[in-house]
Formats: sequence, structure tokens, C-alpha cells
Amino acid sequence: MTKPYRGLTITDLLAIAAMLMLVAAIGVPTLERARELSKRLTCAVNLKSLGGAAEVYADANRGRWMTPPFKQGAINLNGIYYLCEGSDSTDIACVGYGRSGSSTSDIPNNPGGGSTIMSTTRAYWMLVRSGGVAVDQFVCPSSLQDIPDSTTNVDPYYDFQEFNNISYGFQVPFGPVEVRARQGRDHRMIFAADKGPYYRDGAFPEPQFSGPGGGPLQLGDPPQYWRGFNSPNHGGQWNGDGQNALFADGRVEYHRNPAIGIDHDNIYTLITDEWGILPNNRIFGVPAHDSEYQNPYPGRGAFGVTPNFSTTDSLIYP
Repeated sequence: MTKPYRGLTITDLLAIAAMLMLVAAIGVPTLERARELSKRLTCAVNLKSLGGAAEVYADANRGRWMTPPFKQGAINLNGIYYLCEGSDSTDIACVGYGRSGSSTSDIPNNPGGGSTIMSTTRAYWMLVRSGGVAVDQFVCPSSLQDIPDSTTNVDPYYDFQEFNNISYGFQVPFGPVEVRARQGRDHRMIFAADKGPYYRDGAFPEPQFSGPGGGPLQLGDPPQYWRGFNSPNHGGQWNGDGQNALFADGRVEYHRNPAIGIDHDNIYTLITDEWGILPNNRIFGVPAHDSEYQNPYPGRGAFGVTPNFSTTDSLIYP
């Protein structure tokens, strides 16, 4: 005998609704996570492409990565103004400052010449001018505030229009030859990465007092304690999940804290001798804006002795 059909009761409908809500609650965060991982992968692919273009450039330039001309004689004086605070630029990272003019080096018959105010991103624009990289490849899709440069004719210019046209920092190229990006360097050294958290003034976490329980931050501490020191590209300012990093041998890796250079060098800060011993003086470095030196180059004054730079210090800026 066929049983009579019984429609869904209110209890059944409520149970189904609750089940659907549970599935949605589980599924939406999972979907958002998948989207972010996809964006992160695209971000890494972009950075890998920059590294490949830089290697092509180096092959044609005696193994040297892109270094805009600058006043060499300023290295051991007041430095190069790649930090534009107090200059005519409205951007603290100098991006776009004098972008319609080429920078120049000092030469024997013009010892007072040479450019001293410029952005590190001029190095990346050299790849744009050579046709090796398109402007949209400099934008990480995870970085919600960044948009591709709208310049159509790139030849008359030597830099991006503004800071938000680029998502990646570069090894500061304005120091001694020994600290600039070039072929043959230690494969553990980092030449480029997602841009760092210190490009603007303002309060930021003190790394040595940010570990569990308020104690010193250690390399083995969980990733959430490092969020304030990571790139803002993946989570926002002072809340970064991590960063993609391009190593000297061309590989790109994603790391959950910035202490990923040689001997756990913090790639967004300068080595300091305040802590006395390695690796602490590499991990707890100082942002370029807070250095006692004006517009310092990587490794400048790292150990308070001669030589006053370290050839293994990575300083990724902006």
C-alpha cells in the first residue's frame, strides 16, 4: 500500500534553512580564502616576471640589475634622497618626483653634478622603458589600493606617476657597488618583494616588544605576532599576512614574517648594532626613516666599524 505523501513541516523547513546557513557560513570564508590565494599566486607570478626581466637586463649590462644614474660622490656624504620627506615631492617615497627628467651621474669634468633626489622605483621603470615589463605587472591584485600606471607613451618618462602605481619594493640601488643587486650575489639574498610597511610616517609596532605576553619577538613565534611588520599588500597596513620575496637566484617564495634574508635579515629595515649580536641586530632593524643616517644605503653603519656596510643586507623600499 502506498503511503500518503506528507509535505514538509515547519520543523523540516527550519532544519533545512539552518543547514543551508551552516553551509554558507562555512563556504563563504573558504571561497574568500581561495580567491585571496589565487591573487597571491598572481602577485608572485608578477614578481617572478620582474626578476626574469631584470636578469635579461643584467645580461646586457655587465651583470648589473637596474640602477638609475645618481651622484656617486653622495654615497658617503648625505646620501641620495630616495626618502622625499621635506622635499618638494608630496610622496614620501619620491615616486613620481621629476619623472619627466632623466637622472644623471657625476662625471670627472662635472664633480658637482649628478642626481641626488629620486625614487627607487626608477629602477623598475627602466624595465618598462625597455619593453620588458608592462605597467600592470607592477600591481599585486591583493593590494586593494594599487592601480596600474595610466601612462600610454612611456618613453618621455623615467618613473611611475605615483606610489599607488606599484606594489613591489626594490633593493635600494644607491649605495656602494657591493650592496647593489647584480648577478652572482649570494642566492639567499633578496632583491625585490612586496612593498614594505614603513614607507610613510606614523606609529608602528616595536618589534622587540611584540611577542607573546609582551616579551621579545622571536623567530619561532606564531605568524599573528608578525602581522604588524609584514607587507600591507596581503591584509593591510600593520596587519599583513606575509610577503612574496624574489631571491637572487630568481626564485619567489611567500613568507609569513619579514626576517627572511641572510642570517634572518629583516628585509624592510636596516641592520643595527643596537642589539650587539646576530641575528637580533638583523631581525630588529630600523626603518630607513628612523635611521640616524640621512637616506641610508643597505648596511650603512651596520656594525659601527669599518667597513661600515654589509654586502648581505637587503633593504627593500618602498
